[in-house]
Amino acid sequence: MNKGYAEHVERELRRIFAGKKIIVVGGPVAGLTALARQLRSLGAARPFVIGSSMGLGTPPTKEEAEWCSLELSAKSVNDSLRGYERRLLHPPDEVRARVDAWDPERQAIALGAIILGEVATVCGRPRFGARPRDWIALEDKTRIDEVWDALGVARAPSEIVRLDKAALLAAARRLDSGAGTVWAADARDGVHGGAEKLYHVRSEAEADDALALLSGEVDRVRVMPFLKGVPCSIHGIVTPEGVAVFRPVELVTLRRPDSGRFVYAGVATFWDPEPRDREAMREVGRVVGAGIAERIGFRGAFTVDGVMTRDGFMPTELNPRIGAGIGVLGQSIEAVPLTLLAIAAQAGQALDFRTALLEAEVVAAADASRRGGAWCVVPTPLEARPELLLAAEGDGYRVAGPDDEVVGRISVGPSDVGGFVRFTPSPAHTPVGKPIAPRAVSAFGLADRELGTGLGELLVAVGAGPRQAP
Repeated sequence: MNKGYAEHVERELRRIFAGKKIIVVGGPVAGLTALARQLRSLGAARPFVIGSSMGLGTPPTKEEAEWCSLELSAKSVNDSLRGYERRLLHPPDEVRARVDAWDPERQAIALGAIILGEVATVCGRPRFGARPRDWIALEDKTRIDEVWDALGVARAPSEIVRLDKAALLAAARRLDSGAGTVWAADARDGVHGGAEKLYHVRSEAEADDALALLSGEVDRVRVMPFLKGVPCSIHGIVTPEGVAVFRPVELVTLRRPDSGRFVYAGVATFWDPEPRDREAMREVGRVVGAGIAERIGFRGAFTVDGVMTRDGFMPTELNPRIGAGIGVLGQSIEAVPLTLLAIAAQAGQALDFRTALLEAEVVAAADASRRGGAWCVVPTPLEARPELLLAAEGDGYRVAGPDDEVVGRISVGPSDVGGFVRFTPSPAHTPVGKPIAPRAVSAFGLADRELGTGLGELLVAVGAGPRQAP
């Protein structure tokens, strides 16, 4: 790690945040603790954290931050995010009163990492880095293929079809290359992520299941072939100086038996594509970052998600915002607050980012220090309990005994949806090069058997397909 660059970034961020009152938002209270601590380390006044719920982990101490939980309860992650963002715009009277008492001069700003919708203010305070509508619109999966084509990015064939069974099945027959098709909903009622409103359709029964879930919620659906390979993403940050593009990130994607529904389950950097595919992914990130900067003045972090197939990387969606992979990449380079740098870029701050050096430092650190894991929400409420320690058993896990080497951990606790299960493999004991999705399946099965988490049977979603690094 270039110590001089880390010190430079700290000086630049202090110019923005030192002495500021900041409302921290973007998820459960426990998940926002680290961001609150980073802001304090940069000289910010004691922040005020507003979480959707308590979540799994430790809340800030009184010295670190004021905080409150909105105690939201939802049926899905996307419903939780939308409900949370509505409450941030129109908070309960008691929350507004606490914020007003903490900031009587009304000089605070609000910031958060993963915010999907138009949240321009929080408790009447302006959001630092609020996204314009034309940025948010790029997340609509029925519109993004136009962007790939305009920028010359190779993609799989697709059709945009109205929500009509006969029309959708006809498109599926035209596009199916032997493994079914994937149906992705539009963003008529708001942005959605985490593989919600995304369905693998291989039969008329699965088509009926998708239609039942989408009815009344969408107007149009993108139909494309199911792509065999490793779900993955390339992340970058657009600054006024250019585009920093990082290394590939695995999107841990699972499914349930006899179901077309995907289960998005986290991100990790242990997997390596074949070198030429890695560089092709990074070039896609560079082209897309530069393209959206030129077309709509985009600034900040973005992710190009897709699948690494035998024919190379095929993009499927664009998230013009901070994605979960930014947090995982940032764990490899803790001396540089990557999330806050991305937020500053999104807010249009004229910092000396030294973008080329930022890219080089993050890529080198993330290659040298692999991070990440997997997580799932369940509708069953779960209380926090001691971690379940894991020992190796073949390519999977068993419960560690007193004399075993610990190679991973499972944590459980509450979430906005009910319960939350997190699998964290030990970086020192996790093979580099292979996807961790199969290991996540083993760990989640153990969590179900030992802790009664209610996850149910999970399988790797994609099967064979990608070229592997030698």
